[in-house]
Amino acid sequence: MDQSAAPEGRQSPRKRRVTPETMAEAGIALTLPKVTVKSVAESLGVSIVAIYNNIDDLCALKALVAEEILRRWSPPLPADDESMHDALLALASAMRELVHSNPGIAEYLIGLTPSSIDALRMADAVQTRYRLRYDLTPKQATWAVITVVEHALALAEMVYNDVRRDREYDDAIAARTDLDTLPGAYDTVDRGPDGMFLWSMRTVVVGTLALIQAPDFERV
Repeated sequence: MDQSAAPEGRQSPRKRRVTPETMAEAGIALTLPKVTVKSVAESLGVSIVAIYNNIDDLCALKALVAEEILRRWSPPLPADDESMHDALLALASAMRELVHSNPGIAEYLIGLTPSSIDALRMADAVQTRYRLRYDLTPKQATWAVITVVEHALALAEMVYNDVRRDREYDDAIAARTDLDTLPGAYDTVDRGPDGMFLWSMRTVVVGTLALIQAPDFERV
């Protein structure tokens, strides 16, 4: 009898070699909020010690997973005939899709550090394309891209997502007679989270473009 066989009714997880690649793959499958040393170890069928032999701590493990998510993602870059307004809106929409497809990535992106090597390289590549395409200064390009990205991340994570349900109450709010202004603002047209997200982001983009062209922008 094979003494190494698992008892009847129980299946031992198949062990996989522990490498940065296999840990990142397991973490992506789990999603960042569910990544722990234990969950990745169980996913790979190895001990917790085996994970710690390849990573310093949980923060490093989550960073490993997040960086791999970003390596697999290609941010949209401005086309030769695309206005900066449209390019920034496209970038905002792409960020929202990234956030919704990869829970937890927004939190990582708003807290980049010098150790976020690939994420910073990607950010620099995007900003460089904007600088060259639209003849911007480094400050203009960086400020414009970061402002739009930060707002897109926040809106995608907290406001315009699949769980938002406040639009269900538009008719009831529009019918209120005890309110002076809100009812007049509700046209009860359901534009969906996509339309509302773009409306909000258009406001950010228009304001951003105006500010970076202000005469005193470089001195602010």
